[in-house]
Amino acid sequence: MFIKKIEIKDWIGVKEKSFSPGKITRISGDSGAGKTSIIEAIEKIFTNRNRRTEVVSHGAEESELLAELDDGLQVTRKVRTEKADYLKVKHDSKAVASTESYLRKMINGDIFRPIEFIQQDAKKQTEIILNMLQIGWTVEDIKSWFGEIPEADYQLHILQILKQIESGYYAERESINREINLLKANIEGIKRALPPNYDGEKWASINLQGLYKRLSDAEESNKRLAEAQALIDGLSMRVDDIKQRSATVAEQKRLDYSRQRDNLGAAIQRLEDNVQREQLTIDDADRRIAESSARLDAELEQAIERLRLQYQAKKNTERENIKAEAEQSRVFTAEYKEQIAGKQVELSNLGELEKRDLEKISDHESNLIAAEQSKSGNAEQVVANTVYDDPEPLKADADEAAGMKEYLRQWEQMNDIIREKLAPKEERSAELTAKIQTARDLPKELLKTAALPVEGLSVDDQGRIRINGTLIDGLSEGEAWEFAFKLAKAQAGDLKVICIDGWQNLGSRQQEIIAAAQTDEYQYFVLETVEGAPLQIESVEV
Repeated sequence: MFIKKIEIKDWIGVKEKSFSPGKITRISGDSGAGKTSIIEAIEKIFTNRNRRTEVVSHGAEESELLAELDDGLQVTRKVRTEKADYLKVKHDSKAVASTESYLRKMINGDIFRPIEFIQQDAKKQTEIILNMLQIGWTVEDIKSWFGEIPEADYQLHILQILKQIESGYYAERESINREINLLKANIEGIKRALPPNYDGEKWASINLQGLYKRLSDAEESNKRLAEAQALIDGLSMRVDDIKQRSATVAEQKRLDYSRQRDNLGAAIQRLEDNVQREQLTIDDADRRIAESSARLDAELEQAIERLRLQYQAKKNTERENIKAEAEQSRVFTAEYKEQIAGKQVELSNLGELEKRDLEKISDHESNLIAAEQSKSGNAEQVVANTVYDDPEPLKADADEAAGMKEYLRQWEQMNDIIREKLAPKEERSAELTAKIQTARDLPKELLKTAALPVEGLSVDDQGRIRINGTLIDGLSEGEAWEFAFKLAKAQAGDLKVICIDGWQNLGSRQQEIIAAAQTDEYQYFVLETVEGAPLQIESVEV
């Protein structure tokens, strides 16, 4: 199917142009003459694609484009500045749909320009080629492949979408793996701070209070055992001490009673001396009286008679005084004897008192010794029934457990990091790895269902285009040229139109195209720049 007629009005600098294209139509003129506008007008008619922002000629309100095909199909498109665009598709002999999709099917998407394709970078070339690969897919397929609908530009070709999905998952996995490495480094740092081969579950399960209770019980039992043994070992020493203290007390008592005896004996002796002295006075009374009488008689004899009566009175007085003194001495003697009797009774009682006091001291000594022996008997029972429990291993176990339990918080923190952070991220990383692999494997599977437009074309697992194994950006100039034209012909739909820019630069390839046109089914529009020349449209003989 060829274009039979083209009409252009008020379109990007072309005021009005109408022509009938041939097998090869050459559009020539100086730069800015409107060559590219003609090609863009053809693109607009069938693809509704604008390569420029403003396409309506300055001063006009609309552009009108028309194309008539050799089978009778007519397409009219109006591009307006103030109103909605207008599209009409009609056929002389059959009904057709006035839809963009109907027109696009005629040209298989876009009008292909092989020279423009050669001038594109590998990324754009890949995009163009991938768009030629018809691979059926839906968003539900994406969801079934990946379990979700990943972020991507779903306007692209499915192979490019898969590449975007792979890149997105790969970037996410790289980010997660960096986080995993940081978490592992954090975990390793905590591990290094823990004792070697630290078993947190073991130390968490140990009852530290129970260990210290057992240690306390052992120490208390050992204390009782030591005290009991000390009681047993010190019994004889304590009995000796009791005896010694009792002997000391008894000796003190003896000394007290001895002092009392001495004091009483001395008192009795003094009293007896007093009695003797007083008795001497009594016994000497008669003698003294006789002497006094003799003396007084002698005085009386020597004194005058007149004094006899006086002396007689004095003698009587002396006698009475002596008698009174003797009587007094008798009273004292009686008192002294009574005191002597009392002291003797007291003295005789000292032995009994001493005996009772010494018996009390002996009884107290016996009671103390019995009490100590009782204690020792209980101590012997304690020693017999108590086994010494070495506290050092228990203390070592308790202290070790206490020390190890101090690391439990770090150990639990490490496990929390592993459980709450590391494990989910490792799980997500593994999930992403599977998704990445899926995104890498799917193109191979999908390409098995796609018809490749050119023989020798393939898409590798990275989504790159290869021609006979060579990357598209590694082709030589001749290989690139040959491939571009094969691709242009493969891309064409029912309307087999190929547009070629830079016709003047093709040299001998012009003849190759003309020679191919003699036998192929394609219609060519070629653009040639001629300095200073006006826009000219003409057919090239083939």
